Amino acid sequence: MNTRISKSIKALTISGLLTALAIVIPLFMPKLPVPQPFSVTPASHLAVILAMFVSPFAVVCTVLGGTIAFFVALGPVVAMRAFSHIIFTLFGCYMIKKRYNLFLTMVITAVLHGLGEIIVVSVFALFGMSQSTMYFVWGITGGITVLHHFFDFAIAMVVYKALQATKGLVSLEPVNLTKFKA
Repeated sequence: MNTRISKSIKALTISGLLTALAIVIPLFMPKLPVPQPFSVTPASHLAVILAMFVSPFAVVCTVLGGTIAFFVALGPVVAMRAFSHIIFTLFGCYMIKKRYNLFLTMVITAVLHGLGEIIVVSVFALFGMSQSTMYFVWGITGGITVLHHFFDFAIAMVVYKALQATKGLVSLEPVNLTKFKA
């Protein structure tokens, strides 16, 4: 089998595995007890962050899988928040492919992640909220999202390093974690 086809099959398989992970985590991981439209599911961003190291196709598949799972587990508002991950993950995938500093990538994607979720919560909560309540919702949604993003990015880096050690079994984008451009 030629190398190009072999790489495509590996990328498709990894995309499928990450999509499966994005489905399983929201359905079976314990959720922290917070009122809607908030939700905190530990490691829920692990699959989409790892997908950034594979390809845009992996990102789209993983985000769609996670969106469906969150819809089933927690309803439409949280599902739309999960769908908003398409923005930060595609941007992060681009930054990784262009070899931007990984810390910078984490920070920029965290900000985009927070903004995406704030927009979704704002659209769903726009009617019937005072301005001060809206600012509170923005602060809580954005702040918790950014902190959750940092936590899940750190977990993803540990998993990424472990997967890199499999030598040929899993072929994520080879990233030298010490040499990135600013």
